[in-house]
Amino acid sequence: EDVATIGEKLHVATVLEGSVRKSGDQIRISTQLVNAADGYHLWSETYDRKLTDVFAVQDDIARSVVEALKLKLLEPPTSKDRRTASTEAYNEYLLGQQFFRRNNVESFRRAMQAYEKAVALDPGYAPAWAALALATFWVADSADSLTAVMTGQERAVAAADKAIALGGNLPDGYLARGFVRVPIQWDFDGARADLQRALSLKPEDPDVLLTYAQVVLRPLGRFPEAITALRKAAELDPLNARVWGVLGSTLAASGEFGAAREALNRSLEISPDQSFTSFHLGTTFLLEGQPAAAMVIYPRSTNEIFRFAGTALAEHSLGHPRASQRALDEMISRFGHSGAYQIAEVYGWRGEKDLALAWLERARDQRDGGFINVKIDPLLRSLSGDPRYAALLARMHMPLD
Repeated sequence: EDVATIGEKLHVATVLEGSVRKSGDQIRISTQLVNAADGYHLWSETYDRKLTDVFAVQDDIARSVVEALKLKLLEPPTSKDRRTASTEAYNEYLLGQQFFRRNNVESFRRAMQAYEKAVALDPGYAPAWAALALATFWVADSADSLTAVMTGQERAVAAADKAIALGGNLPDGYLARGFVRVPIQWDFDGARADLQRALSLKPEDPDVLLTYAQVVLRPLGRFPEAITALRKAAELDPLNARVWGVLGSTLAASGEFGAAREALNRSLEISPDQSFTSFHLGTTFLLEGQPAAAMVIYPRSTNEIFRFAGTALAEHSLGHPRASQRALDEMISRFGHSGAYQIAEVYGWRGEKDLALAWLERARDQRDGGFINVKIDPLLRSLSGDPRYAALLARMHMPLD
């Protein structure tokens, strides 16, 4: 795509282009800052350096861009605490980031492997420890036994703590620990404190805004604040599929179905092979009273449990109880150890309150990552007003309204 198209898609006035050539331990980095509207080159430079000088080049480029745009740099372009002396560790970290953003079970596993290599190469690399915490959590969330789930989650907490110990003035560790505190420990106060600390360190970080909305604002039903934070994150990082996906599912839960579909489709356009987003898009159609459309979307999820759950949900709404039960029975048989929350969603949507509540209790015991949304999940609305549901929320220290 040309610069004008890229600028329009990203809603930016200028685009920084670049290329990297590597020969042995030498690199040549060519960069140019281009006006997206007319293609005019505002600035260009070529750097011939050793690989070990890559962070110095990043600083040089950042300062040159700031000067070219006549901006005031509020903080050093690259904090030294974010750096590693190992270019191999940095490359593994970047590889992990690329995999993590694909947002599916296999990509989380590959991201975790890359982050593990990064911290093995440089055990003092705080951002890699924080990233490892998040990837490890999501890998554990789909593990094949409850023991593996809990072991992985404890490793995630330990990695987040390690990131904070190594880089207490960076947002990364607080973001990671704030995220894992809720589904593992149901510690909303601790998560809020960690994420507010991350925001104070880097208020314009899209991942911090995303996580604060995802684990603090949305689960407590604070939809306007969550949507505002997520829209800001999308403006800051418009190619982040995870941001668009969480924005879309949040809009759907708040009843803004048209805007939800737009955001979810944007997420899938950026990263088509996600596990969660197709399920949320199908559910948006389901909530709109379009189960046939939902039935087309649900099978596109790359995660089998979401395909089974979607089929059970849509078949019920289409008036096919036997087909719904077949999908649910298969889901319970294969994923009862790790998918209790999705099973509860199906029972809740079908109005089978006793079974929905029983599976929610199991989901809580399993530390199911989906359980974080138990208060605001539209698939569980049949439970509203049930004192057992209120008691469950109270045990999680969630306000009822």
